[in-house]
Amino acid sequence: MKRIFSLLGVAWACVAANLSTQTVNAADESGAPDYRPFTLGVEASSTGPGLALDWRFSDHFGARAGVNGFFGSSIDIGNRDIEGITYDTKLKLMSEPLALDIYPWKSSTFRVTVGILLNQNELTGKGVPVFNSPPGQYEFNINGVWYQAGPNGIGDLNMKFEQPAVAPYVSGGMRISLDKAKHWSLGGEVGVAYTGNPDVTLSTSSGLVPQQDLDAEAQQIEDAAWKFYPIVKVSMNYSF
Repeated sequence: MKRIFSLLGVAWACVAANLSTQTVNAADESGAPDYRPFTLGVEASSTGPGLALDWRFSDHFGARAGVNGFFGSSIDIGNRDIEGITYDTKLKLMSEPLALDIYPWKSSTFRVTVGILLNQNELTGKGVPVFNSPPGQYEFNINGVWYQAGPNGIGDLNMKFEQPAVAPYVSGGMRISLDKAKHWSLGGEVGVAYTGNPDVTLSTSSGLVPQQDLDAEAQQIEDAAWKFYPIVKVSMNYSF
């Protein structure tokens, strides 16, 4: 993964360097910057749809803030096998990036971004039991032990998967102007967030499964979880 992002970074840098040689104009000669300091963008991304506000407060530095997600709603992503148990899952995406932008070239929109995501991402699931014959009943295999599902057994099996509340991230991005006045632009961003160890909770509607089995099964999910989350964004922007 490190090599992939390194190559992407080199590619972005080459494109930005080429653009920077073409964007010097009369404003540069007068000493005024050839960029507009504030940019408002509408995004489609791997962190959900969102809005972002950028402030380029100097030639080489800027700040950004935004919000991405489905604003309290969860989306149904269907059945997923998670460490040997199938869950009917729903995903909630919600995060707010706060970051510093670094512009290597004064006359280019290429930037390197370092920051944090205030993270409320959450995955929930309801266990889907399997039919075992014998004994001819629907069951869950929790930590290697078979438990009967349904009202005559342990009831429902519920899973909740939460990422840490703060996730550091790094990315690279740039914008391509769509008009001579440099108001409208199309943007792109590629990066990765370190989400670390998740917090997984398993519970049953009956409370009949020993907590040690639920905790052990939850720990297996935590150990297998990815510690990184990809960031890929495209945006339509207005600068002023």
